[in-house]
Amino acid sequence: MAEALRPEVKYFNDKSVEYRKEYDRVTAEGYSFRVRREKVLDMVPENTKVVDIASGPGVMIPGLRAKNCHITCTDAAPEMIARTKEEYGEAPDIEAVVGDAYSLPFEDNAFDVAIAMGLIEYLEDQARYLNETHRILRQGGIAIITFPNRPAPFRFIGRVLLKIARLFGKKPTPGNVTHREYTAKGAKRLMEAHGFTVTETVYYNFKLIPYPFDLWLPHLTVIQSRIFEYLDRTPLKWFGTGFILKATKR
Repeated sequence: MAEALRPEVKYFNDKSVEYRKEYDRVTAEGYSFRVRREKVLDMVPENTKVVDIASGPGVMIPGLRAKNCHITCTDAAPEMIARTKEEYGEAPDIEAVVGDAYSLPFEDNAFDVAIAMGLIEYLEDQARYLNETHRILRQGGIAIITFPNRPAPFRFIGRVLLKIARLFGKKPTPGNVTHREYTAKGAKRLMEAHGFTVTETVYYNFKLIPYPFDLWLPHLTVIQSRIFEYLDRTPLKWFGTGFILKATKR
């Protein structure tokens, strides 16, 4: 009998097709996905060997190819890897393998860069994942990890609504999975406790229109978010709903 998928893996496994489509939609979530992807790509050096952990259906591949990277996609959700193989086949510069972030199927010191977008907040054992990322990176290799930004106004409103939902017996998140939020200082401490030195912090997705209005007014939400992306260069950068840490392996 096949081993049962963890709740967070099953959740994404079941939505593999919809997840890929969301990147192309004019929705608040779609915009967030796209701006996150572009800011992560900006951090990746050219001509490097890159592993994308929790790669989903391979959404980073076109951008990494443009940087002449060798790309390995790995995801614990088999359907995500199936979607990747369907779209990209047996290309010589791409590998796509099922792999758990807690036990990555790679040799030590195998990669120059490890990317993880929308992963760490769903994991029960963050330390185990970070130790694995550290193991598979070469000395001086780069980890690029995204985090939900707890201080953001949008996140604060979300927590208030979550408490209200719980009063009515609603589940906290889709699929009943773990979802954490972080401060930049806390995330930096977490990374540095597991053998990394943080070199850059970038905020993204300055969405101010709260749920559920962002769902009802998707075009307006996307326009507002795009206009306010400049806040990353101001003291109000903490308004971003997410941030990205770039760190080197010590």
